[in-house]
Amino acid sequence: MSDLDDKEREARDHSRHNPLYLLLVNSYSTIVVFIVHLISLESIVSIILSVSITVYLYDKTEQESFDGSTLDWVLLSFAVVTPISSAIGMAFTRRDRALHSIARLRATSIEVYASHASWDWGFKGDTTGRERSSVDWLEHSDMVLNAIIRIFVSLSKYVTLPTSSRARHKVTSGGRREAKELLEVSAQLYEIMVDDFASLSALCETLKGEGLPANEASRIRQWERMMLEDAENVRAIKKYRTPQGLRSFGRLFSVFLPPFYSPYYVQMARDLNSLGVGVAFSVLTSIALTALFETVHQLEDPFVASSELDGIHVGQELLINLKPRLLRMRKQFFPDASPCELPTDAIELINSMRNPLSGARIYNE
Repeated sequence: MSDLDDKEREARDHSRHNPLYLLLVNSYSTIVVFIVHLISLESIVSIILSVSITVYLYDKTEQESFDGSTLDWVLLSFAVVTPISSAIGMAFTRRDRALHSIARLRATSIEVYASHASWDWGFKGDTTGRERSSVDWLEHSDMVLNAIIRIFVSLSKYVTLPTSSRARHKVTSGGRREAKELLEVSAQLYEIMVDDFASLSALCETLKGEGLPANEASRIRQWERMMLEDAENVRAIKKYRTPQGLRSFGRLFSVFLPPFYSPYYVQMARDLNSLGVGVAFSVLTSIALTALFETVHQLEDPFVASSELDGIHVGQELLINLKPRLLRMRKQFFPDASPCELPTDAIELINSMRNPLSGARIYNE
């Protein structure tokens, strides 16, 4: 049995735990996630308002003449829960589209490198087109590899820029200035990436000039187009988000609607003869709605989400996972070659993105 088989067996064995252990650990993890990642400033504001109004009404109203049980919870459902749930669905759909594009971009780039490094042609006797050519194919393939790495570096910097499409970027002068600066930087990063696509295209022309058949060169061109399409799709997901009106609606009502149900909390407190129960229920209502909205807020831009629980680990997906695969393939094609020199900014960015749960987004908002 190989060392990999032993590691695989150990990994499978270590993932098995008894149900009681899983219950305790999963419950603890859920509580930590909820408190750390879903409780926001909006939650605190809503809680303060709900508790304050509940206590005030409880003290200032008389039990005989007060009836808060007539409040209808249908408004809360349709005004807050339904639109926020729809927004969460839209946000997850956008994230999945981005992941699909990134996966295809990564897979296609590996195929582009393999075609430049290994495809051969013009077999005549004991020689091939590559052997008869005067081109240094190791240098040529390293140029392709570096162009691909630079494309992914530019795209990583682009998508991890702070968000420039929030409400403040549209309605306030300071927000508009901030958005303008971000858009200028993002445009320059994208232009650099397009220049690297042009370099890939020129390197394909080198293959054609050395005799690569037109049908195989056309296939490489198709892969280049697919890479550019996926990069454009990621750009569109970064720039355009779920409806701003829906987000503003959810933010406003998730914070200020729970306090308006304070008469209901007061009625509950009086029916149970416990103000603490009424206050606790007001707190739970505020937390539930604001936490639901916070889920939407964190997924609005999946590349720079404040919480990386459900966002895309850009460093992992675009650079850290790609680099070793390309270098491993390079070693297979050129086993005696010296180590490849990668762009300095690529090495720095990859090192800064090593830990997906702490430093993966150095350009975070």
